[in-house]
Amino acid sequence: MKKTTLKTTLLTSMFCLIMATTSFAQEMMYEVPLSDQVQFSTQIIEGKVISKKSFWDVNRQNIYTTNTIEVYKVFKGSPLSTIEIVTRGGTVGLEAEIVTPSLQLDINDFGIFTLENNNYNLYDNSSIRFKPYSEAQGFYKYNTYTNAAVNPFKVKRGITAFYDEIEALTNKNYTNISDFDVEQLVTASNANRNVNAITNFSPTTATAGTETVLTINGSGFGATKQNIGFADANDGGGTFVFALASQILSWNDSQITVLIPTRAGTGPIAIINSAGTAIIFQSSSNLNITYSQLNANFDPDDTGTTYGTHAYITQHYNQNTTGGYTWQMHTDFDANTAANASFMRAFDTWRCETGVNWTIGAVSAIDVAADDDVNIIRFDNGAELGVGTLGVCTSRLGGCYTAAQPTNQMQWLITELDIVFNDSTNWQFGPANANGAQIDFETVAVHELGHGHQLGHVIDTNKIMHYAIGGGTNNRTLSASDIAGANDVQSRSTTLMPCNAPVMTNFDCATLSVGDDFALDESIMMYPNPAKNSLSIKNDSYVTLNTAQIYDVRGRLITNVDLDQSRSTKVIDISHLTSGIYLVTLSSNEASITKKLIVE
Repeated sequence: MKKTTLKTTLLTSMFCLIMATTSFAQEMMYEVPLSDQVQFSTQIIEGKVISKKSFWDVNRQNIYTTNTIEVYKVFKGSPLSTIEIVTRGGTVGLEAEIVTPSLQLDINDFGIFTLENNNYNLYDNSSIRFKPYSEAQGFYKYNTYTNAAVNPFKVKRGITAFYDEIEALTNKNYTNISDFDVEQLVTASNANRNVNAITNFSPTTATAGTETVLTINGSGFGATKQNIGFADANDGGGTFVFALASQILSWNDSQITVLIPTRAGTGPIAIINSAGTAIIFQSSSNLNITYSQLNANFDPDDTGTTYGTHAYITQHYNQNTTGGYTWQMHTDFDANTAANASFMRAFDTWRCETGVNWTIGAVSAIDVAADDDVNIIRFDNGAELGVGTLGVCTSRLGGCYTAAQPTNQMQWLITELDIVFNDSTNWQFGPANANGAQIDFETVAVHELGHGHQLGHVIDTNKIMHYAIGGGTNNRTLSASDIAGANDVQSRSTTLMPCNAPVMTNFDCATLSVGDDFALDESIMMYPNPAKNSLSIKNDSYVTLNTAQIYDVRGRLITNVDLDQSRSTKVIDISHLTSGIYLVTLSSNEASITKKLIVE
């Protein structure tokens, strides 16, 4: 079902809202040195986010958000008192996107920004409009309690010492634009912080972005709502992310109830002043977050402030009228045999484990990620992706509510998904593991598809949705928590009908038989199937098969066999395999195919 059809259907009985959420960031990237950030940035400032507004680009393909920054100091560039930083994703009236990764800023966020001139094709581009250099890495957010400036890869201890480090690289002193004393805030945050005020909280293990209520008990909270901070899963807990004002359900001197926001990760919780600059109370123990789900954010007043913004859970639906979503590979991506096979292993990892109904359709000549009703898989062109970015997943969502419902009863569903990979990365496409100098493509693909499944970040290196990856990291297997979070999304996707949209049906992994070449697939027989102790492969094709790799449904390589060229029918010992469903990839120098195997 095309998105345009969905919109028409909704309008017959509801007010239809097509909504772009704030963007999500900080995961599938490689580290950009500070020296490069300073050298290639056109503007480096210290400042604070004071307002936000989102726009469509001039071709109405993607949504961007301009974040107005009050400038405190200028380390490089023009001595401007306010600037606008353009980030990807955001809300424009009734339409929107979630973009991962991209820098996500909230009002009252403050720190140091490394910026470059904005080249996104927006209306009213001006000399005060910039974009982050190296995406999320281009913002060093302040944590005044730890006296640190933090981005996804770096924790700069001592904020004023960080000033000195930047000045040494620019070879000049910063310019003061307005009065701002970070040392005073650091002192206040440490002087006022009280770890004994929060006596306990419940539950101690929870999930984020799932409308889970956290109850915080203690004393001295006061009668006026302030900020509730959670360890930010987008930077490994180096800073706090605040619950929306609408997520704080109740507040009195001894108890607070709050919905755990999507970016909350494992770590302490804190009560932070209304300006967002100083911690008042912080828990002595950690809240454990097992998984997170992405949320759609929407401000019904479209004021650009956080006061009226609400967060909503999301889900899939039957977009293609055959049960789910049809993805299409761009011509160049499809022609890269190794990348194609690696992506399909990641694809099968999710759909065979959770039943998310994703299929691959015809190869497409479309070479852009845009709001065009095409779920595209592609490599970027030139420097399209920001420096340090490995891959980007964009979710486009639609929402609705009846006239009789309050705003917080709105429902949101995914109307399009796009994935773009960096074509200049030193990829290891597999099935061999990446070494320290390589980035494992399948790991990145599984992670980005997890965002497409509507999962957010966690702080746990054992999980697919951990916020960061390093060279030589090979993590292609879903953890129990990854599966639980995705299954929760899948459960509502197959039962609920938001906006009158038809429900998704579960993908049947038993139907898998994927061939890069239909004629090749038809010419190779694999029997018996189901099998028990041995598997025979008869090859009547035009190619010579060299290897057979057997993967479980989570995408883990179980067996790698060199095929005996002296025999026309190859026999593989599978007596060591337990009962279940497997994928067998048969490869030659020219091509490969993947077939489903059932072991009894």
